[in-house]
Amino acid sequence: MTDPNEFARRYVRLWHEPDPGVRREGIAAMFAPDARHFTPWQVVCGHEELEARIGSAYEKWVAPGEYLFRAAPHADGHHGTVRFGWEMVERASGAVVSVGFDFVVFTEEGLIRSDHQFLDF
Repeated sequence: MTDPNEFARRYVRLWHEPDPGVRREGIAAMFAPDARHFTPWQVVCGHEELEARIGSAYEKWVAPGEYLFRAAPHADGHHGTVRFGWEMVERASGAVVSVGFDFVVFTEEGLIRSDHQFLDF
């Protein structure tokens, strides 16, 4: 696995990708085919559902130009896992409007097996 902070930045970049084809390639490069993404309100399974989840978040939060996501600088990882914080901020002011963290478990090949997203606010 790469540096946990670089992984977190790469992960967040995927959620900012405007091109669905490039986003699809990024998902295939980062997630196992049967990967699961857990949030407090949903479970997403596999590449197709991940494309819909990430695409929906992009369209709702990033595409209109009001918000962006950024990785917190203190990601940490060991034994095939990484945890990293993130923030959703207003583009214009930089004000933080949401904070959370993800806990990611990797396959032996270094692909995301499961991604557990937690929201702090």
